[in-house]
Amino acid sequence: MNDLIELSVATKQDLKAVDALEQQCFAGHCYPDFFFRQALDCWPDSFLVAKDGDAKVIGYLLASNSAKADIAWILSIAVSDSARGKGIGTRLISQLLATLPPEVNQINLTVDPDNPAKALYLRSGFTENGFEADYFGEGEPRLLMSYFKQEHN
Repeated sequence: MNDLIELSVATKQDLKAVDALEQQCFAGHCYPDFFFRQALDCWPDSFLVAKDGDAKVIGYLLASNSAKADIAWILSIAVSDSARGKGIGTRLISQLLATLPPEVNQINLTVDPDNPAKALYLRSGFTENGFEADYFGEGEPRLLMSYFKQEHN
């Protein structure tokens, strides 16, 4: 893998690779392939991909607006096993934060309390803001984490 990493908004041509990455990272508990096609239509500016120097998708971030204009949600972040620990997740989050509409003041996400990605979110300025024991159904706990823009300006 070439060390040159490029971030961009996702395109239709990226969707097959995004789905493969989703399957690799979240097997058994992941979004279906058709969801990503619809996400591209719904939230094109907050569907980011990271590609290596060979133009291979090695990470993605998908965010959406919410019913409240000042709140957005990160729905998913995934980085390939071979690219973890190289700052790609951090870069994806930073890109999202830099391109948020001005009215968005809070970004939420959920994460399994045992997921190592929790450390990435803490380093990126997210704080624990709640807990739900059965967020995705019985035995599927999630921490709610939030980033508050005013605390980082």
